Amino acid sequence: MHHVSRRAFVGTSLGGLSALVIPATLAEAVQCVTSGLPPFLPNYLSVDCASKRNFQTFRQNLDYLGLAGVVSMTTVRGSLGTYPAGNLFLFPWIKPKGQALKGRTWPAVVPVNLTQFVTANPIPNGYLPVDEYFCRFVLQAPWTSFIGFLVDKPFSALEAKFDSLTNVKLADGTSIGIDWTSSNLNNPWFGGSHSIPSTDACNGKTWRGIIIAGLQQASHPGC
Repeated sequence: MHHVSRRAFVGTSLGGLSALVIPATLAEAVQCVTSGLPPFLPNYLSVDCASKRNFQTFRQNLDYLGLAGVVSMTTVRGSLGTYPAGNLFLFPWIKPKGQALKGRTWPAVVPVNLTQFVTANPIPNGYLPVDEYFCRFVLQAPWTSFIGFLVDKPFSALEAKFDSLTNVKLADGTSIGIDWTSSNLNNPWFGGSHSIPSTDACNGKTWRGIIIAGLQQASHPGC
């Protein structure tokens, strides 16, 4: 499934660029975090080259591809490498309209570290929660160490009224839609809520802002 990219690699590891951590109170840990891991709230997210490339592929194929998005809440080890807490991962999944294009191949890459990546197949469909699928079967890392969301084309004005859906305008003037809900990843980190809250509860509002800033980073092609 994986093939090493011929791109020249830079030796900087993700571990050297770990996000700074704002300590959370013990009360927050008891109320919000039930994952068994310590609370975590970064100042910013690191964004690897693979995720930036996957974002560009998504932007060029909005009708055919969506993005699974996850953030590592602690240092995690997968089948290809070790990643620090506070890294933003973006990986494409194929929507029904894309699945209908028989024989069409879609590019996707998986990070090894901040600059290295290997080629892969996108998630074939949305039959399983795509954020959890990415953690389990693509990264092969413990899914309980991540929070998740989805990125898609912008939602309609009616859809965007739902608290769990947000339209965001990127620096280049185009917009994307974010679905803050995850079937299984978020509730151990946000007091049982499957959606990253839009309020200050469990730092949900802050987390939304941090993730949006990371998506702004990912939208700049630079790898």
